[in-house]
Amino acid sequence: MLLVNKIKNLLSQDSSKNAIWLFLDKIIRLGFGLIVGVLVARYLGPGQFGKWNYAIAFVSLISALATLGLDQIVVKHLLENRKEEEVLGTAFYLRVFGSALSTIIVCSYFYFYKNDATLFTIALLTVGSLFFQSFDVIDLKNQSVLHSRKTVIVKNTVFVIVSIIKLFFVYLKFPLLSFVVIGLIEFIFGAVGMVLYYGLSNFIKWNFNYSYCKTLLFQAWPLILSGIIIMMYMRIDQIMIGEFLGEKAVGLYSVSTRFTELWYFIPSIFATSFFPKLVEKYNTNKKSYFEVCLKLLKLLFLISFAIAIFFAFFSNLIINFLYGFAYITSVFALQISIWTGVFVFWGVAAGNMLVIENLNKHNLIKSIQGLLINITLNYILIPKYGINGAAIATLISQFYASYIYYFFFKSTRHIFMLQTKSILFY
Repeated sequence: MLLVNKIKNLLSQDSSKNAIWLFLDKIIRLGFGLIVGVLVARYLGPGQFGKWNYAIAFVSLISALATLGLDQIVVKHLLENRKEEEVLGTAFYLRVFGSALSTIIVCSYFYFYKNDATLFTIALLTVGSLFFQSFDVIDLKNQSVLHSRKTVIVKNTVFVIVSIIKLFFVYLKFPLLSFVVIGLIEFIFGAVGMVLYYGLSNFIKWNFNYSYCKTLLFQAWPLILSGIIIMMYMRIDQIMIGEFLGEKAVGLYSVSTRFTELWYFIPSIFATSFFPKLVEKYNTNKKSYFEVCLKLLKLLFLISFAIAIFFAFFSNLIINFLYGFAYITSVFALQISIWTGVFVFWGVAAGNMLVIENLNKHNLIKSIQGLLINITLNYILIPKYGINGAAIATLISQFYASYIYYFFFKSTRHIFMLQTKSILFY
């Protein structure tokens, strides 16, 4: 509590309000999403649920091509008072291009390689959401001025409505494709809502600037590549499980990762709310900058460690109660993968530090190394230990990429030291 109060004092009133709105967003999604997700998973069963999650995993694998890792750079440029119409317009059109490229790759893979009409349809509907997520560049403007309230109101209104519809689908025993379609509709209405809230008159002023595009891509290319690689080693385990063990195993594994990833919004909220303040402090007072970074890392470690301890003891009870005996195989995988959260929490904060300190290339290098470790370990461990092997591979690769890596370079060793100090609570 003392640590939380110290950090609260370091943030401005606007930052605190922004963090509260972001927490509200995730709490709503956590509550409705968990209830609806559990009911849908129980209704569909591991087989159909696994088929859907296999498509989601592959789309997620490619989705970094659509987002292009531009978020932090765009927010930073908006904070530097660049022209809003130019920044948001260029970022938007780049994302549209990225979503088109992603769609081609996903459709080609499922059409030529998987030869499954249902799986192809699911993948096509799922990848369609990437185009509508291009409009999320509006949220980057909201982040830069700490007005995430606008995004929360729009996105959660749509989310709650769609969640209620999904419950009706379960009650009326609708087929799998109905759930996939309503998932796409959520993104469509979310995009429309964002544009209307932002102002259609403001939106039509956006323009694509070729010169700025080159600047943006030059600064962001390490983040673009690292984003692609991060998504690969966060989702490659599900793809490899599907290839080695089948889609039912993907359904079982996705339940364990869902609980692990459920909490990843926490570091993102803090990172988003701290980012403008950290940029300011880095440019004006380096000592104060490192003090705030340490306090942030301490808080993130404490939260992630508490979550890991809880699930280590209560995974069996939680899986049995929520999903039923059909998903009991997910328990041990969850007890392993939940510890990945500690390093993910650290990694989000450290990633922001790399951007602020102009060390973006390390985001790329550590991601490549983490991916290679993950693929190698998955290849060895999945055939021997099933979904538990995939959980072990992800934990080890995140431990390296989000912590140990920083020790090996002089320019990043201070991040390793700050992370280590954050465990000691002094």
